[in-house]
Amino acid sequence: MKTGNQNRLLFIILTTLLIAIGCKKELPPPNQEPTPENPLEIVVSNTFDWKTTRDITLEVTGLNIPVSIRNTLMVKSPDEEKVYLKNQLFMNQNYTLMFTIPSYETEVLVTYGSIRKTLEVTTDIIHFNFIAQ
Repeated sequence: MKTGNQNRLLFIILTTLLIAIGCKKELPPPNQEPTPENPLEIVVSNTFDWKTTRDITLEVTGLNIPVSIRNTLMVKSPDEEKVYLKNQLFMNQNYTLMFTIPSYETEVLVTYGSIRKTLEVTTDIIHFNFIAQ
């Protein structure tokens, strides 16, 4: 009987030891800073841009025609759900107009009467003329 008790005791000790070794608490890496509870404590890189919009300049080149044709020029999102600019313009004059778009927008739709042009927004200045494509 003595060996049976010893085997049982050895089994209990080994099982307890395996459970103790197998359970390891995961600790965060030592260099990781804790998440601040107060938003004012958040540290952001100096190069981070907080703006969610872009200011765009639209340069409109008028046609050299002797007639004063006036219509509405609109700058819209490509899906035409948002209007960024709406203005009455004469077709025979040059204009410089400014408007604001969301920073994620990469192109805009410009319409003037039946003229529709999709313009890429790669810089802060885009160009439009009244010549149909």
